[in-house]
Amino acid sequence: MTTFGWRMHKRLVFVSWVLLLIGCGEAREEPTPPAEPSASSAPSAAPPCAADEHLTAWCGYKNAEDLAVTPDRRFLLATGFGTLPDSYLNEMMLFELAPRRRVNVNITLADNTWGDPGCSRVNTDLSPHGLDLVQRADGRHQVAITNHLPRETIEFFELAPDGKGWQLIWRGCVNAPADESFGAMFNDVALTIDGGFYATQMFDAQMPFEDLITAGENQEITGAVWRWDRDGGFSKLPGTEGSFPNGIALSPAENVLFVNHWFTGRTIRFNLETGQIEAEHLGGMADNLTLVGDDLWAAKHDMTLDDFFSACPADKVDCFLPFTIYRLSAADLTVLDEWSFDSTAFGFATVAIPADGRVWLGTAHGERIASFAPDA
Repeated sequence: MTTFGWRMHKRLVFVSWVLLLIGCGEAREEPTPPAEPSASSAPSAAPPCAADEHLTAWCGYKNAEDLAVTPDRRFLLATGFGTLPDSYLNEMMLFELAPRRRVNVNITLADNTWGDPGCSRVNTDLSPHGLDLVQRADGRHQVAITNHLPRETIEFFELAPDGKGWQLIWRGCVNAPADESFGAMFNDVALTIDGGFYATQMFDAQMPFEDLITAGENQEITGAVWRWDRDGGFSKLPGTEGSFPNGIALSPAENVLFVNHWFTGRTIRFNLETGQIEAEHLGGMADNLTLVGDDLWAAKHDMTLDDFFSACPADKVDCFLPFTIYRLSAADLTVLDEWSFDSTAFGFATVAIPADGRVWLGTAHGERIASFAPDA
């Protein structure tokens, strides 16, 4: 293929797939779990569908792009990423840690009490992306997701026991900032305990794809972090601009943000009180972030865009590209541990979260959830 032809091939594939690479998410460890739900009546444990020396995978989880541990630490809550730019409907999922099995999530509509009164929903059809889970100041557990259908929104749910595991009760939504010349496309979200949030805007929805491709190739700034609360609405956070802002995490004191920039592989520690970047880590192509105690877990892809174009076409069910999981110090982003994988059992990890003695992984391109033993 000529150089020109290959470049055009890259651009066409990029239009269909680069946004599939935009992982997201932070899921904070819950400090005070509610009463444990009763035992699930779901089918018996499913056996792994693939394994190698280090990774074990379970199938049946379409694009489990972001993960959070439920307050009882018995389940993983997963988003089912519906891709971009041509999004489709997908579903939230639960993975019961012991035994290893899938449990469906029941979602019900209620009044919009947590979101913007101008945002409404008539059904539970969703195209999820990133998520966060926190315990609110009123004691209830709130889940937020970035959602791409039927329009760009942040959706709020109460996570509540239902006798089998957990259910999601819709409590409202917020429409993404948009006008005739701009539209925020969100990747990930980090909740505050008062029901506000920070969200990563990865790019402008009205940006031509040709320009987005060029920006990615040149690692140019494409987005920033936005803040929202019920009283003040949306505002952009100066100093957080980057090349494809991706995963985001908020410190328990709510004075520090951690943000991944996917195109550059950059992770930053951003002080919300001073507006300054205090530390950074570079490595791979930085996807989701998970903050657990003093540890920041980052999933980063060890690949180039050319690698992705050739190895993971649209019709391929599972993408097995290599990745590295970093355990970083939240204080200064120094590397505490790292694990690199190049496997045919699982690949292209977009999130890492420790639970039940293992580190659990999701992906934006595949039908598997996987785990590994960090001390093995």
